Amino acid sequence: MKSLFYVFAFAVLFSCNSNKNNEILAYTTDTTLGLSRVNLNTISEKIPVDKILKEKKDLKADEKFFLQLVSKPKESGIDTDKPLYFIVDQGKSTYNPDAKAFFWISDKAKFQKSMSDLTKSKVSIDKKDYIYVDGKLAGSIKGDMAIISSEKSYNPYAGYDPYTGYNPMNRSDTAPKLNEKYFTDFWGRKGTSSTVIKDQVNQSLADNKDISGWVNLSAVASYFSKGYIETLSINKLIKDSGIGFDFNFDKGKAEMDTKTFFNNDMKKVVEKYYNKNTVNYDLVKNVELDHAKSFTIGFFSLDFMKYLIKEAGFEATVNHYLASTNKTLEDITSTFTGDYAFVDFKTKPTDSTDYLYRSNNALVLGFNPDKKENLASLLQGPLGASKKYMIGKNEVIFSDDNTVIYQFQNKKAGKNAKLDKKSGVTAYSWSDGNDYNQKQNAAVKVTNMVNESKEDDGNLVSKTVFTLDKKDENALYYLIMNG
Repeated sequence: MKSLFYVFAFAVLFSCNSNKNNEILAYTTDTTLGLSRVNLNTISEKIPVDKILKEKKDLKADEKFFLQLVSKPKESGIDTDKPLYFIVDQGKSTYNPDAKAFFWISDKAKFQKSMSDLTKSKVSIDKKDYIYVDGKLAGSIKGDMAIISSEKSYNPYAGYDPYTGYNPMNRSDTAPKLNEKYFTDFWGRKGTSSTVIKDQVNQSLADNKDISGWVNLSAVASYFSKGYIETLSINKLIKDSGIGFDFNFDKGKAEMDTKTFFNNDMKKVVEKYYNKNTVNYDLVKNVELDHAKSFTIGFFSLDFMKYLIKEAGFEATVNHYLASTNKTLEDITSTFTGDYAFVDFKTKPTDSTDYLYRSNNALVLGFNPDKKENLASLLQGPLGASKKYMIGKNEVIFSDDNTVIYQFQNKKAGKNAKLDKKSGVTAYSWSDGNDYNQKQNAAVKVTNMVNESKEDDGNLVSKTVFTLDKKDENALYYLIMNG
């Protein structure tokens, strides 16, 4: 947990309820990258802040500060009848978007005392309603609305290039400090007039979810491509598009839902190429899923990919790259069906003595039987270079483990008790949480993670459920302690 500020600001996972977010929309612009909303009434009951402070000794000051915002709002003089928002705007550098916390203060005296006690720093509000932390400007209040920002979230680098190390001023810290103008500009700006953005925000930021959020897909694409996306035909498909997500936390379990908001043009394209929600589970009938730590089975439309490449103006570039293999993009998209399965096994390849092997996996791709010769030709090029593979009737498997290859070749049925053959989906994934548990050195472990994705009226939706090995406390507490 680098910072709760970033966890909730970017959490970056949906609800279709009618929610009113007029206050934050008044400061949301067409170029805002995203918003998230924290339901203080529910979250404050699910985070035992005293227990966390006692048990987690490596919390930084800003982590404590924002932990207090979401966990003990009443003691902090914060109006719990209003949500806590995070708003992420475009910074002057794509490496540092500008994130702020947005909330309501009901008691300034309580706010100053509680925050000062918790962070072991002096939090103060001056006569002009600016918020300071140990003498450094950190926030501003307008009426009872408040915003808090961070130097870390607003660092335009002032010309510093992290890749080349170029620094025109030859200084170690060229980031400007937060100043009063930064906050007056925020309070003075005009909110979006776009009904599309307003509708997406109100559908995404739900009052019956613990945490919910919205990502402005078109603004994000423009920001991180530095405006290049606007020069491509594909921009018409991204325009006015967004992604919504929400989280709910329970004892030992957490759920996340996501949904896209595509414009009408993009919806028509998605419906055209994803006109069925089906998964070809036969891809793994000869693969041992019960020996896996994770697997994904699904369908990806190659015609959809070909369409997007063409709209982006990259078709000629791709075909030029493939020219040395005497193949075209059409050869690839017509050979494979888009059905896929990826399996990550618990053990190393049985035939390998190479200590550098850190994983053992298998990739299965469906192909058109009428294109078997074309497939064999493709595998003679970069696609099959230095890889072990076996071609079946209408599937091809890639794996470095001979045992996996032999089982597929001999059509021996796999032990797949873990596979739940969900219908009406475009993808189904399962994980035992091993990678997360090892990476986080987790005391409380994820034992089961399941994701289902599907197409719905031209949009893409998914649901993910996380299950933990302990259920005494709310899952949010365990996830924070694991960070």
